Amino acid sequence: MDVDDFTQSLESVMRVESKPRSLPLRIQDHRELFDEWCALNPQALREIELTALAIAVHGKRVSTKYLIEKQRYEGRSKLNPVTFYDLSGHEHTYGINNTITPMLARYLLNRHPDMDIVIRHSIFDEKEKTHEA
Repeated sequence: MDVDDFTQSLESVMRVESKPRSLPLRIQDHRELFDEWCALNPQALREIELTALAIAVHGKRVSTKYLIEKQRYEGRSKLNPVTFYDLSGHEHTYGINNTITPMLARYLLNRHPDMDIVIRHSIFDEKEKTHEA
């Protein structure tokens, strides 16, 4: 270990250790950040799931946009955003917003295949295109 390793700020170490991401975020980055958000917010995710189940048990269609808004404004759990850095080293946060709607719908449908939840085609249905030189 180099002596200089101990003189770096915490922010510098975090930037080096975290995976820098290009902006706009790629599909794979969104998926990874959503997975990280889920891991950081198990209580909020459980609240969302329980709300969805309560709606579904009454025979109503579940709206992930509604679930996100309800959690944002009425949820009991503290929401923890995921911090990430762009390629220039600028800090950003990834939190609960309408970008996660398609992934949240698929998450719920995966856990509850009989849930009446509309799945619309989104960019997250596409495989990441690789650019070959």
